[in-house]
Amino acid sequence: MVDVLITFVLLLIMLSASAFLIYRFFPTAFPAAFLAFWRHPHAPNQAVIKRDWVATGRIDFAASFTTSPADNDQPTEFKLLVEERRIVESIAGNENLEIQWRLATLREAKSVVTQYHKYLSDNSLIKTVFDDSVSLSPPVTTQENPSD
Repeated sequence: MVDVLITFVLLLIMLSASAFLIYRFFPTAFPAAFLAFWRHPHAPNQAVIKRDWVATGRIDFAASFTTSPADNDQPTEFKLLVEERRIVESIAGNENLEIQWRLATLREAKSVVTQYHKYLSDNSLIKTVFDDSVSLSPPVTTQENPSD
């Protein structure tokens, strides 16, 4: 009797392990209806929005991750991110602060560039290039119109 019980338990363990391995390495083998039984759909928190999404003024940049330090000096694409927050009230009456980062709009990106250029101009950090090969001739004085 004990031998039958041990055999049954070992077969059950082997069956469970094989089902897990099949699920792990071949997830398409399970139909969506079967997975929906095990996974509960993500339901958003039921809360009352007290203050909707408002930009905080904080920005950041996102780029593709590089592993080589030599790639840090190579041109690449950046995405401007904007931080937003909102305040919601939970079912229990607690106020919760939610923070999210999203891609910036064109208007926000232009605002950032405008403020950056203003900062450079105000602090005399803009470098200009003058072409020394172009020179202006000195003013010429004439009898009718002498220049002072």
